[in-house]
Amino acid sequence: MILDADRETVPLDRAARVAIVGAGPAGMTLARELAEVADVLLIEAGGLESEPAQQALLAGECVGLEYPLTETRARQFGGSSGLWAGYCAMFDPHDFAFRSWVPGSGWPFGVESMRSHYVRAAARLNLGAPSFDAGEITRRAGLGWPFDDRSLVATVWRFGAPTIRFGEHLREEFHASSDLTTLIHANVVDLTLDGSHGMVTGLTLRTLGGREGRVSADVVVLACGGIETARLLLNADRQIDAGVGNRTGLVGRCFMEHPHRAIERFVLHDVDAFDRWTRPEPSEAGGEFIPCIGLPPHVQEQARILNARAHVYRTPAMPPDEAPRIGLFLEQAPNPLSRVLLSDRTDSLGMRRVRLDWQLTELDRRTYECTAAMVAREFERLGAGRLSGPIEARDHEGILHSNHHLGTTRMSATREDGVVDADCRVHDLDNLYIVGGSVFPTVSWANPTLTVLALTFRLGDHLRRRLGPAPNGPRVIGP
Repeated sequence: MILDADRETVPLDRAARVAIVGAGPAGMTLARELAEVADVLLIEAGGLESEPAQQALLAGECVGLEYPLTETRARQFGGSSGLWAGYCAMFDPHDFAFRSWVPGSGWPFGVESMRSHYVRAAARLNLGAPSFDAGEITRRAGLGWPFDDRSLVATVWRFGAPTIRFGEHLREEFHASSDLTTLIHANVVDLTLDGSHGMVTGLTLRTLGGREGRVSADVVVLACGGIETARLLLNADRQIDAGVGNRTGLVGRCFMEHPHRAIERFVLHDVDAFDRWTRPEPSEAGGEFIPCIGLPPHVQEQARILNARAHVYRTPAMPPDEAPRIGLFLEQAPNPLSRVLLSDRTDSLGMRRVRLDWQLTELDRRTYECTAAMVAREFERLGAGRLSGPIEARDHEGILHSNHHLGTTRMSATREDGVVDADCRVHDLDNLYIVGGSVFPTVSWANPTLTVLALTFRLGDHLRRRLGPAPNGPRVIGP
């Protein structure tokens, strides 16, 4: 069932075995998984649709690179899947590995721990099988691959059919569910810990209309996104000065995006030669795909750069007779100075607003310049275009964001190096978990949604083992 916290008849003092904060793709997916074995309360700050008053709570300030804090997120049932363009891509195996030239790299597990979960995530996103064999997909679509395989590797983005909008496509299921209660318009504004600060004992709820309540749960999961999850933990400083889960000061640090930047001085000669690369093509694997190209792992290691992909694109403003452009979709290096902080200003719920300091490093700059030069050289070898001048990235002009908020509660094998462990449990708290892109230690070049859902299924399996089978079936929560 879906209940509205704004209604006076809906109690806000509640108890559940599992409380999940955030009804975006991760929160909704995990709620469905766990409702089979426990009573679950899914708590969503927004309503069923976008509302100006709720979106206004996302406002803040930027002290680093400019970033549109309100336009890149959606405070509503379904979360930012309503803004999602449907791009799905899988991490490369070496994205999970330690890379000596990338500070902070190395996940606590490798890609082998994710393979079965990628299968389930692909099915959830309407991709069918998680097939990302670019050579096979492009060959079957009759799309040629003219590049030297020793210099560049083929990759594809895939799109589900249809692109799933979680809030829209699963609304009736959540309305009808007797095993799962969703509470909308319920803003979590604080976390209460026990006397030893080893467990979360309660969540404080507040509505824009002034109602307040408290939720207790055996297990609490934060699925609020890379900015709001960090903001909530930092705001929860009533018992611990630095905020919940922030003993090492890493909550909010290592904010990462996928910066996008055009190879400005490269011009394709032929308007039509790569036209099919600029738009989705039907795929026999299901749905559609767009090809892109990158540098092989050994080339990245030799150049000591991050992962990236180049794609051919057009903008809506470009005239039909103008040749497409080439852009780079870039991995960003973990950087503790790139971070989510709190402002001195508060919102209408009394929470301090976000102060985002998005920063790039010399490694990010070098990745762009090296990758752009190698990609441009291969296009020139084919006679497809030419470079009119040196490739430089002296400033941040022309850098675009990708609506990806990652890394702010990073995963680590030890409590000194991160916020959550390999099971997404906050290191210092027995019953608090975080799921979403905020736990990524490194972010690959790949759009995060597929990996976020794979991690969600992985966490779901862990929590199902922890919770055990339901003794008498799921308990219904509600008035």
